[in-house]
Amino acid sequence: MDYESFKTNLMDLVTKEIKDRELESISLKFDTIDSPDGMSDRLMVSVGESKMSMAFRLKEIYRDVENGESMDKATFKIVNTIEDNISVVKTKEAGVKSFITDYSKVKDHTYLRLIPGNSPVLKTTPHKKIEDMALVVNAHLDDFSDDNGKSVVVITKPLMETYGINEDQLFADAEKNSLANEPLVLTPLVDMIQHLISEEDLPNPEEVGIVTYIATNQSGFQGAAVVAYPDFAEKAAEQIGGSFYMLPSSVHEFILIKDDGGPNARDLNKMVKNVNETVLDPRDFLSDQCYHYDAQEKKFETGLAYASRNGKGKGDAR
Repeated sequence: MDYESFKTNLMDLVTKEIKDRELESISLKFDTIDSPDGMSDRLMVSVGESKMSMAFRLKEIYRDVENGESMDKATFKIVNTIEDNISVVKTKEAGVKSFITDYSKVKDHTYLRLIPGNSPVLKTTPHKKIEDMALVVNAHLDDFSDDNGKSVVVITKPLMETYGINEDQLFADAEKNSLANEPLVLTPLVDMIQHLISEEDLPNPEEVGIVTYIATNQSGFQGAAVVAYPDFAEKAAEQIGGSFYMLPSSVHEFILIKDDGGPNARDLNKMVKNVNETVLDPRDFLSDQCYHYDAQEKKFETGLAYASRNGKGKGDAR
């Protein structure tokens, strides 16, 4: 089944299931919206006159169906979610609007977030470029989140103007909250995979000369933003023992590899790109680039730029 046929079939099945369950005042439509990870096809679900909507990512549902999930199961999952959240949409709309438009309420719930530098949301969102990535500010709707995950909103320029603040204050407040509530966490990779090492009788990475850390924040949610913390690079260099490469494994974390002269930027880029294309959920994509921090020069840049600048070989600079 091709994608367009899937969409038509899904709409028919969801519509029928909603009718069979006698769920009232439910409206469905397909839409393509801007999201931090790119343009995203969604099944939008509205309840009565509410301006809040539920949004289901169509490409992800289609991928699950292609991987063997039945259309009936996909339909039931969607309609179960709709049924479970009808009352939530009706009761929380006023509260969300009251919260998100009042900076005195939002201020202490803003956090830094790192997204792809070509994200379509950047057209209307205050941001700071970090190489080919972009730093934005999230508002965490903690009181409106549920067991299914965190509810967050990216602060747009219109929202910032409503608050009557400038970008400097927005980012300063988000940085303050991030440092206080989501501090940097550096964990040796060997600690995270210790059970695999023992079960599979694998060598300890550090024993074979590979010094590797995971860098994220305390919760592990959108933890890649730690690279924008003012003391990140110095703390990481101190922990890892000098200069290092950074591999964006997702928007939630970076893998840090000590630069002992062995890693090759081109090879690391291939590794990152392969993982992004074969393993990573598209919504968690950050970049296909590896990065490098030079501890002596205190310089952060792409791995290829570092290779070119330091004559690491023509192959690296291409």
